[in-house]
Amino acid sequence: MLTVLHPTVLSSVLEYPGGLLPARHKEKGKLLLIVKVQKEYILAARMKGGFRFYLAPLPSTSGLTVALATAFFDDSDEPLVIRTPLFDEPLGEDLLELLTYDEFEVYFFDEHGREWMGYRTSVHDNGSLIATGQEFGLLTYHPQTLNSMYEMLEVWFGQRTAEDDHNAIDVVFEEELFPSDIFILDARHEDHDYYGSGGFSHSSLERENPGYFQERDIVAGLKRAFRGKQLALNPMRRDNGKEFVDVLAINHTHLILVQAKDSPNTKSSLLRTIDRKRRTSHSQIEKGVKQAKGAAAYACGRGNLELSIDKDHFDIDVGDKKVVSLVVVQEMFTDEGDVFVSRYREMEGSGDLFVMLDYAAFNSFCHEFPDEYQLLNVFADYSAKILAGGVWIDPRTYVLEAIQERLNKLK
Repeated sequence: MLTVLHPTVLSSVLEYPGGLLPARHKEKGKLLLIVKVQKEYILAARMKGGFRFYLAPLPSTSGLTVALATAFFDDSDEPLVIRTPLFDEPLGEDLLELLTYDEFEVYFFDEHGREWMGYRTSVHDNGSLIATGQEFGLLTYHPQTLNSMYEMLEVWFGQRTAEDDHNAIDVVFEEELFPSDIFILDARHEDHDYYGSGGFSHSSLERENPGYFQERDIVAGLKRAFRGKQLALNPMRRDNGKEFVDVLAINHTHLILVQAKDSPNTKSSLLRTIDRKRRTSHSQIEKGVKQAKGAAAYACGRGNLELSIDKDHFDIDVGDKKVVSLVVVQEMFTDEGDVFVSRYREMEGSGDLFVMLDYAAFNSFCHEFPDEYQLLNVFADYSAKILAGGVWIDPRTYVLEAIQERLNKLK
């Protein structure tokens, strides 16, 4: 495993928000590729024995430029995709260098830095701009250029032709660098200092029963901003013995009630049709919102929450704390924004704040805003802007713009 042979790599992986991260072998002088993505991408790559690069030609005022779409084919027409704008800086230059190789090593990590698999790959360029020798240039980084390239790349990939598919660069797994059928047991105290942790957790790439794993992954995300003693897993109501919420977070000013909905991560679930995945998303949202309403009503109607965790009493003084309902589902489809806005409207009277995100967006918020008040402030701002404008905002776009606004204030 890469992190066993080179332990210092892990800190860089944990700091990296996600996507493609080239790293250079000190001994060999060649690049390897670290891919930090969600479990679905990793399993899709393992199922298909590789993945595919699309070097997309994009117009600019200074001539032809490029961006990179990395596709993991759980679906033949609408695969899982990492969009990577390329700029005239080390990351862009290293990725272009990597695309010229005949082979390279690739290592896959999830959003919490767990290393799941590694392969020696062969690279087959079937007709990209690199293979044809067509000239292009890389642009200088600017926030507006970044947003524009993300949008253009998404449109280009959605409208790609059969010729574009043929001209893509195939990355084929040739040799497994370590066994990929891994079971991870984590018994580190610092990872399990929250209520209901049990003192340890386990994880696997393929997940038949997703609830156990997703709930603990959500706690791990929130632990970037909150201390362990501010978090509780699966608290139960003492009055009826039923689960109150999946995850609870608390500080002096807010009470965050999290409802989590995930799907199995198996070969059969990944191979479901897009229509089936949409129906699953709708069902998860429906159930999550319904449960969020019930939890918010219970919390707002009592000055003290009488809960239990692992049969121990766990009481919370609600007082004047603001009640935040957070629904995290596996996947949300960006073309269904009107439906999402209606859910925000529906939850306006339930508690003080409602936020609905897919897991990838939730993780992005937690990674970029690792402070409890900062995270709560961006949640509130994100929700307020959706309600005020009546238009759903892609959370990834919101996070990028919020990061840039934060950087501008530091100048």
